[in-house]
Amino acid sequence: MPVIIVLFVVWLLSFFFPVENLAVSSTSPWWTLFTYSFVHSYFLHLLVNSFVFWTYYRVMRKSDVYYLIPSCILIPAISGYLSAKSVPTCGFSSVISVMMGYYLSGCSRKIFVKALFLILFSYVFTGLFSKGVNTLIHVYSFSFSYITSVIYRKLCCLLQR
Repeated sequence: MPVIIVLFVVWLLSFFFPVENLAVSSTSPWWTLFTYSFVHSYFLHLLVNSFVFWTYYRVMRKSDVYYLIPSCILIPAISGYLSAKSVPTCGFSSVISVMMGYYLSGCSRKIFVKALFLILFSYVFTGLFSKGVNTLIHVYSFSFSYITSVIYRKLCCLLQR
């Protein structure tokens, strides 16, 4: 999977180059809104993000790429801008949150409620036990993705009639 390979290459480059300059913060250049997703602070962070991304990718690889690809670029950038703090933020989890929002927008009400509970639990859990996690970026990415996905799916249904 090319995306995971790129994530690992950037992580390996962090041993030789200061890739932390690619992370987004309230004082970083505008282009870091598009690069912060590729930087990971430590190996476990990279491993978890890669595994969750791969899991969602396997389920959604035949989904609507016309929505997903632009959303996985634009929504994390908007979320990074809105939630930027003085401490740099990095990681691929905002892209994963976009994928979760899209996936849940097509689920039944029963599955949606259970999945939303698990997502909220994971946000609270990581916020409480992992210092420095920018939980707001996950919430923004998921919320924007869910809302735009619902609108996108409804428009597609209307256009197919």
